[in-house]
Amino acid sequence: MKKIILALLLSLPTVLWAQGSLSIRLDGGASWIQGGGIEGTSAKAITATQPQVGAGLSFNFNPTYRLGLDYFYTRMLREQTNASLLPQPDGGVKGDVYRDFKTNFHGVGLTGELNLLGLRGEEKPLSLYVGTGVACLFAGGNSYTIGVSNTFKPDKTGNTVHVTGRNESHRYVVPCIPATLSLEYVILPQVALRLSGGYRFVLAGKQELSPKGQAYATVGLCFQLMN
Repeated sequence: MKKIILALLLSLPTVLWAQGSLSIRLDGGASWIQGGGIEGTSAKAITATQPQVGAGLSFNFNPTYRLGLDYFYTRMLREQTNASLLPQPDGGVKGDVYRDFKTNFHGVGLTGELNLLGLRGEEKPLSLYVGTGVACLFAGGNSYTIGVSNTFKPDKTGNTVHVTGRNESHRYVVPCIPATLSLEYVILPQVALRLSGGYRFVLAGKQELSPKGQAYATVGLCFQLMN
């Protein structure tokens, strides 16, 4: 009996693969960043719309369930201006007056999805998938800062203004939890049109430069490779 059970367990992945189908997707669209980096009252809102491109590999166990491996790229831009400077003991002032902040994100994730229009196990031209999983953001970028200060002459007859600039790079990795929604319609026997949207809940922890979340909307195509 143990040998029979072991044989069944070992053959299960092969059976699932034989009954399933493999597909790839390519899409592009826009993303919107929530929070992240250069916080403060003088900080401008993050640039409203950023480009996003992505690709994915999906295995459909049946018309109801599928598992996907996803990749995407997007970025974050933000500026900060500061009108208030810190007073110095000699009567001068000092502080950063401008900061330009750019970050590029490469993300990978594993997502499980449920087809709400295929709960009976029937294949239909139209599918509506909802899903979640785990993902990771690999971030890299730089910030450019302009600082201003002035110092008074000892006799208070004049002052000298100093302008400085510095460029700093930053890299970090943070996990996130994606929530996905996609509508797909078969337009050719092996090709489906895909409209997708979702939100990534970023687990930034103590990483102050990381965004708190990413919303996105994309359009693309799905190509079925085998079934």
